[in-house]
Amino acid sequence: MGETVLRRAENALVAISAAAALVMMLLMVAEVVLRYLFAAPLSWSVGFVSNYLLVAFFFLGLPYTVREGAHISIDLVHQRLPLRWQRVCTRAGTALGVVFFAALAYGGVLLTADAFARGDAPPPGSAELPWPVWTSTVMVPIGCAVVVVRLLHTLGSTVVDPTPADGAADATGGGTGGTDVPAEVR
Repeated sequence: MGETVLRRAENALVAISAAAALVMMLLMVAEVVLRYLFAAPLSWSVGFVSNYLLVAFFFLGLPYTVREGAHISIDLVHQRLPLRWQRVCTRAGTALGVVFFAALAYGGVLLTADAFARGDAPPPGSAELPWPVWTSTVMVPIGCAVVVVRLLHTLGSTVVDPTPADGAADATGGGTGGTDVPAEVR
């Protein structure tokens, strides 16, 4: 998968993630207004937020976060290592990330396929939203699969060219903004 296609996929997923955050905010405001001013809360909003919007917000926004290096990192020891060892640690961390997110994507695929095959849905009357379970769980493998592709792309580019010219890309394959990786390591 080329960088352009990967970026487009990440951008599309983060747009959906941002829309999920906006809808969550609007639903919460509507819920408060309806509950406290009209004593008529939305019966379905909690299930929709927890089962769909939060999952979309997190898992579909994850690939963009990794690309931009906006994830949390603790670099107290990393910054004190010699450059060679910083590169080794960065590559090892990226490789471990590939393994972790590949396992998470695989588990998500199994869960989604099982829920789809069995037609899992909440029993009638037991949930506000009687939608099939797979419509929520499918977002986990989608987001994680794109993260795996991003991490593999990053790993490949750091092995081929561990020090891009002009600081064009950080250790996660994205721009220089939002990263805590020293320019010498890139």
